[in-house]
Amino acid sequence: MIIINKEEARALVGKNIRNERMARGMTTEELAKLIGHTPSSIGLIERGERGASAQNLHKLSKIFGIPTDSFFAEEDAPKARDPRDKLYSLTTGFSEEELAFVVQVIKSFRAFKENA
Repeated sequence: MIIINKEEARALVGKNIRNERMARGMTTEELAKLIGHTPSSIGLIERGERGASAQNLHKLSKIFGIPTDSFFAEEDAPKARDPRDKLYSLTTGFSEEELAFVVQVIKSFRAFKENA
């Protein structure tokens, strides 16, 4: 499909943002907090009723760990996701102290599994 107008482009970008968010098990509230928007504005963007700015697409690409041009891909098939993507998404915006705590929890879990 060739995008011929602004509405189709907004719809495609919005669909891809929703797919990326859902693939990581994120709510609109979680995503909104990460990029500094309201959940309702995320909904408008995902439904193609509002366009995403270049700045927001850049923020989203960093949060999702994907290239910015991925939002313009017309791929219908869901992509296989590395489970580490969800961990990255969940910890985006954490302080160094919070990240250190998460690392310690993971190390403790790994030690528990090795001794079980």
